[in-house]
Amino acid sequence: MTQNGKPNGPTAWARIAHLFLDFGARRGVRRADLLDATGLGEAALGDPDGRIPLACLYDLVEAIGQATGDPAIGLEMPLGLEVDALDVLGFLFITSATFGDALGRMLRYQRIWNEGERIDLRVDGERVRMTYDPFGPFRPAHVLMAQAAICDFAVNTPRFVPGVAFESCHFRHTRPNDPSRYESVLKLPVEFSAAHDEVRFARSMLDVPIPDANAMLCAFFERHASEKLSELPGAAERLVDRLRRLIRRQLPDGGVKAADLAPKLHMSPRTLQRRLQDEGTSLQAELDRVRRQQALYFLENGTAIAELSWLLGYAEPSAFHHAFKRWTGTSPEAWRAARKVAT
Repeated sequence: MTQNGKPNGPTAWARIAHLFLDFGARRGVRRADLLDATGLGEAALGDPDGRIPLACLYDLVEAIGQATGDPAIGLEMPLGLEVDALDVLGFLFITSATFGDALGRMLRYQRIWNEGERIDLRVDGERVRMTYDPFGPFRPAHVLMAQAAICDFAVNTPRFVPGVAFESCHFRHTRPNDPSRYESVLKLPVEFSAAHDEVRFARSMLDVPIPDANAMLCAFFERHASEKLSELPGAAERLVDRLRRLIRRQLPDGGVKAADLAPKLHMSPRTLQRRLQDEGTSLQAELDRVRRQQALYFLENGTAIAELSWLLGYAEPSAFHHAFKRWTGTSPEAWRAARKVAT
């Protein structure tokens, strides 16, 4: 996890770990137990603006989930969060002119929060989708982090930007036995087994003004955020992000083996595998991830299953059916039929 005393994978803002530790304490979980579960000591968290391995943050979230025995505990984590808890990112958000301006800045500086996860803004006509992608191969923390991210966005944003309203929340994980808690906390329609963890809202919301907008203060906080971003190691885009884009382009034509992809990324296959391992993932995990996301997206948009099999680079439709059953526990036909019933 570390090399020469420094994290050799993506890092996270230590300030976020403090927020989770404080939340755990409010739920009756001993701080010492949580630190033991992560392998972090108090010294590693001494500077709130320091960096810790993202894997340790995931360990922390999972430890809270295990200690509370609550599979939806992520929904509670961001409730009541105040602007100053996120320091420069919070102040940068609240002093922006409009909700759209604030989102643009959050995307620009999201690596301050952590370097592995990804939040994207996708505009589809008059609808906007704010999507969240966790880092690395699946682990239980991904579900809890998605709950926290979606809840923070859907519940806290209207507190600071009156007039902003959301349409629905979507989660990649399967429907829980009792989904009522999601709708109770989020106050929105909720969908499970979705293509992405995301919140959807009307494009017009991007123009909603922020009450505390202040151009002078915003410029000050942006300079501060820019400085913090420039201090992060590896300011260049992550390899895994470039790889995912390349896989999407290559899938219909095949050529998604290390020997095919590595030269396009200007490295040898062995270096590609090693670099991916350093980022906590693998080529097979990323190929599987992209295929799953693309499959759900195209199924939702009516693509024929035989065509979809080709688009995802499978030699035979049966191979696609087998993979889809592994991802979702059901067949592509059944998943699409269930979506039609739900809508």
